[in-house]
Amino acid sequence: MLSSSDKSQLPFLRRHHLLLKTHYFLFFSSFGIIFPILNLTLRSHGLSNTEISFSNFILPFLVFFTSPLIGVIADRSRRFILTFNLLLLLVILTMTTLFFLPRIQSHHIQANLRDGPSSSYLLDFCASQEVVSKCSSRSECGCAYQAHCITQNQTLNFSFTMNSYTTERHLYENEHVLCDINYQVPVENLSIGKYAFPLKCQITCSIPHFCHGLRYDKQTIYVLLYAIFYTLGANFLSIGNVLTASIGFASLPRADLFGKQRVWGTIGFGIAAFSASRFYEYFHSEYVYIIMFVICAVLTILITCFIPIRTAEKATEKKQAKFGLSALIPLMKKVDVWIFLSITFVWGMGFGCLQPYLSLYIDEITPCHSRSIIGWMLLIAASSEVIAFYFARRVIQFLGSNLSSIVIFLAFTIRFGGYYFLPQPFLYLPIEILHFFNYGILYVLISEKADAIAPAGLSGTLQGIAHGITHGLGRGVGLLVSSFIYIAIHQRLLFLVFAIINLLAAIIYSIYFFFTRQTANQNLSVEANANIIMLEADSGPLQSSSMLNDN
Repeated sequence: MLSSSDKSQLPFLRRHHLLLKTHYFLFFSSFGIIFPILNLTLRSHGLSNTEISFSNFILPFLVFFTSPLIGVIADRSRRFILTFNLLLLLVILTMTTLFFLPRIQSHHIQANLRDGPSSSYLLDFCASQEVVSKCSSRSECGCAYQAHCITQNQTLNFSFTMNSYTTERHLYENEHVLCDINYQVPVENLSIGKYAFPLKCQITCSIPHFCHGLRYDKQTIYVLLYAIFYTLGANFLSIGNVLTASIGFASLPRADLFGKQRVWGTIGFGIAAFSASRFYEYFHSEYVYIIMFVICAVLTILITCFIPIRTAEKATEKKQAKFGLSALIPLMKKVDVWIFLSITFVWGMGFGCLQPYLSLYIDEITPCHSRSIIGWMLLIAASSEVIAFYFARRVIQFLGSNLSSIVIFLAFTIRFGGYYFLPQPFLYLPIEILHFFNYGILYVLISEKADAIAPAGLSGTLQGIAHGITHGLGRGVGLLVSSFIYIAIHQRLLFLVFAIINLLAAIIYSIYFFFTRQTANQNLSVEANANIIMLEADSGPLQSSSMLNDN
């Protein structure tokens, strides 16, 4: 630890850790620009909900296996900055490629227009089950269904409406996956001449990529490329989050200074995410996101190169440090460590529900305003997180790590319950302040706990394990459960299920902490009595049993 006189002699940037603050601000600005809208980008490029779910399901398990590996490499080489910059360069490459991949191409929907009852007409066509909802839910955005019919060298064009209440749908069994529903849409108030029915028509939408029939041949390769570049880019970006913590602990003279530096990352995240949503509303182009991301990421690499890393360590720590996973084996035999990791696992399941299904759900029920609402939600959540980082150490010291964990579970319960019971996404904004506990307190609690219990020289490794369980294994299981509920059962029910899971976890861990505390108090009492007896034995003859009982 540096004395105040030594610290005052350091350069201004080093003394106030301005380079580290700038590093966090720029990196998490990059994170906030690109990560929240990745799934919306996949959807707009033609991928279905099922394909998006598969990509998200693979991602956390990849994070789970690669995060500890990168942590070991960084600990062994002590080249935190070089490892981080190489990962961020890979993120720039993969994300840029993802945005410029060809969109999934599909044929127009082929339909037949025929006579219907009561002077109306019926449109018969086969398409995916999402066609009835995608464009109709975006009518406020200007989306409308259009039919283009050709007969006897004449054309007939008209617009029509379609929704789940007025459209008759039947299962259509054939070999094509995307053509699984046979639609019969009534069309009224249509003035047409004498034509030989049925008429051959094509169904389109005024906003592209919402109405599509069978895909062109050889489109599967592009779906795979989207999945590969998405999982790799998001994985490298997530691992970069781990390395930023390792860089912070390796640069700072004291671990308790970490939160005050990391808070600037949250400030950058909130400002950048909200600004990106505003720029999108103005330009109406998704390339706004990738341009802003590349600029922030390149600046992050440049600033990170100048962060000073402490090279001098205590000689005793160097001798005792065992750079290998064998040093973690005694640690993993402790019950408290497994309880800590199981708690992070349940928290990770909650993150699997929040990302990406919350943004997809908002995009489905208010598609015209989804990006704007998500931008406001991220701004409020980031502001709450900033406050949390400033007060995290005081909150954890006041509540204790056990009670802090229970409060985090209860915050998740209230948050998911709000998503289920509140009818409109605009009402989600106030409950985003619970991000104070769900990420701010949670992140500092995990980081400090992992850094405190890690053997010498293996802080980065244990950080990677904790991060891998939270954002890897736990989030992966959460995504698996979320995918089944969201696609197969009902989207909204997903949030009620996770509210119940976190409430049950709060109850179970409360009971465990209560009984372990009682046991600890009894052990302390027994040790205290033994110490008293030993002191009295050293000072003179023992007292009688009745006197001991009185005492």
